[in-house]
Amino acid sequence: MSNDKHVCTIYIKAEPAHIWEALTTPEFTRRYFHATDIQSDWKPGSSVTYFNQDGSTAVKGEILIANPFKELSFTWHVHYNELAKQEQASKVTFLLDQVEDSTKLTLIHEDFPENSVVFPQISEGWIAILSNLKTLLETDSVMAVS
Repeated sequence: MSNDKHVCTIYIKAEPAHIWEALTTPEFTRRYFHATDIQSDWKPGSSVTYFNQDGSTAVKGEILIANPFKELSFTWHVHYNELAKQEQASKVTFLLDQVEDSTKLTLIHEDFPENSVVFPQISEGWIAILSNLKTLLETDSVMAVS
């Protein structure tokens, strides 16, 4: 394992329950997360998959922690890129903390293998996705970037 870790924190004017719904339902993810549909039963040990619109798998993982409205963690195995698909899975964690009328959403992406091809991709990608999530929840519209 490398010491690479990517952390993003963003404040969203929304309740933690609404952000949880946006993170865990395809009706939301297809709007802000590269048009992918997320599927899982959200139980530890179960699979989680982001499906592309053509039905192919973008990312697949296993649920590690699913504490509604507080913490969601799962492994992250990229399937949309052949080099990344050969790489060992990393780990993504979303932490939700209510702060007055908003929620502090912290994303931690870690446990990358040495010389990861995924790490450089997510370093730019996550902030765009979280910014699009924020825009969607606060304005009910999305940006062109996701």
